[in-house]
Amino acid sequence: MAVRAAPIRREPLSSLYSTSATLRADRRATITARTHGVIRKLLVEEGDKVVESQEMAALENEEQRIAMARADTIRDTLIRDLERSRSLHEKGLVSDEDFEDVRRRFLDAEQAAALAELEFSRTMIRAPFAGVIVRRYLDVGATVADGSEVYDLADLSPLYADVEVPERHVISLVPGQHVRLTADAQDKVLPAVIERIAPAVNPATGTVKVTLAIEGNTNVRPGAFVRVDIVVETHSEALVVPRLALVAEGSRWYLFRLEDDQTVSRLEVELGFEEGDRVEILQAVSADETLSPGTQVIVSGAPALTDGAPVHVVAEATEESDGDNGAAR
Repeated sequence: MAVRAAPIRREPLSSLYSTSATLRADRRATITARTHGVIRKLLVEEGDKVVESQEMAALENEEQRIAMARADTIRDTLIRDLERSRSLHEKGLVSDEDFEDVRRRFLDAEQAAALAELEFSRTMIRAPFAGVIVRRYLDVGATVADGSEVYDLADLSPLYADVEVPERHVISLVPGQHVRLTADAQDKVLPAVIERIAPAVNPATGTVKVTLAIEGNTNVRPGAFVRVDIVVETHSEALVVPRLALVAEGSRWYLFRLEDDQTVSRLEVELGFEEGDRVEILQAVSADETLSPGTQVIVSGAPALTDGAPVHVVAEATEESDGDNGAAR
């Protein structure tokens, strides 16, 4: 029977805690109008990047402009009145009460001018932080009031994912530790790190919230579904075999060792960590058997073998034999 063999290797192997999560933006806000008016111009669209304080939309502002100019005129007039009253007051020609009345009217006018300027500034809608326009709610010509939604803005750099990890696994985790995220929609592995670990355990689930941050520009969007693999423990000197070398029989696991006379010996083994297509062998169940790095084990054709069967080891199994678990050719 033609088979393919591979050596047992000694290499690092990790235990992974696997779960899933949905990506989210760190900051996301619905940008609303802060005054009434009609939208005169939209300066950004969905998908556009903006910086902090960038102009996003402009409202018609003639009414606010007139109110601001009127308030400025009144304030400027009262500034001159205050200066003249102060000069006369210093010479004793104006009473304290009259001077205080002029000063009070000036302060009221100054506040009114500041308020008019604020109302005018609110006719220009600006970005409160840098990010990407996620959604636009209104069109040019729409009437808005204080609180009307105009845009959704999100800071997409970095994106975050929140996962709930059992308390027993959190002990070995540290901020800055690298984590593997896989975006199924793009079939892409995303580089990520542990950003922070919650200080408390959720008593209802026995888990701890762990926040992951995606590094770099990955072109994924908030709301995307990802699979998460977190290393919770690593054996640096593990005996590792390919998963294809293992044959299950009930709850027991076996592999076939290649002997010098080109026969195979079936050994029951205990498994340790699993990572991808690699599995750790803790030991052979039989006390008389030992496994060591370099020992050849069958990785193609193992399910069809029996203890002591003669084999023919080929350099490389064909695609067809791999597809049917190494059936005889």
